Amino acid sequence: MDLMGLCNICGKPGIMNTCILCGRIVCSNCYDPQNKVCCSCKSSKQ
Repeated sequence: MDLMGLCNICGKPGIMNTCILCGRIVCSNCYDPQNKVCCSCKSSKQ
């Protein structure tokens, strides 16, 4: 089952992913599927 909604980062509607670090609901553009984190958490980790 896919989660539908609005991205918590860019506001884009569609299928969402959940960041394992902060719990944000984000779109595929704002999500790193390899690390399972949002772009915001990914950039703060580097």
